[in-house]
Amino acid sequence: MINFSLKTNVGLMLSIFLVTGCTDRISLAEAEMAKIRSEGPQAIEPPPEPLKIEDFVYAAQGESDPFVAKSLRERQQVREQTPSVKPDENRVKEPLEEFELSQLTYRGKVVAPNGQEYGLVQTPDMMVHDVQVGNYLGKNHGRIVEITSTQINLIEIVKDTDEQYVEKTTPLVSPN
Repeated sequence: MINFSLKTNVGLMLSIFLVTGCTDRISLAEAEMAKIRSEGPQAIEPPPEPLKIEDFVYAAQGESDPFVAKSLRERQQVREQTPSVKPDENRVKEPLEEFELSQLTYRGKVVAPNGQEYGLVQTPDMMVHDVQVGNYLGKNHGRIVEITSTQINLIEIVKDTDEQYVEKTTPLVSPN
């Protein structure tokens, strides 16, 4: 006589139930597919007509552009109102224009007997040059506008963030 254990009996019963359950679903799916095949092809509905949308015309030509920041508009207005600044490329360069302003050192102010004021500027090679109002220093077309006992004030012509030339006041301060 065959002696089956409890585990074997439970496993056998589960297998039978699973196979029986799957068989019902498979036969239902096969029957549904046979029904669809027997009906034949069906006509496809035409797509719906697209909605007619009128073209939008932007009529706010004189108004401010909503995609440009207010600060940029104001800066553009200021630029349009101020005369454009350009360096004089035809001007003969002075000896102290070979150096960056950071390489030059202001050493002091001298007043000549006729009242003319001179500034003393030292170059990296330790040479001291005398300069006066109207001379140029540095690589940014810096023109001397004032000489005091503690600094030389320059107006440089530099490019701003929009690649436009602007004037910028820069001091060359004495280290003492």
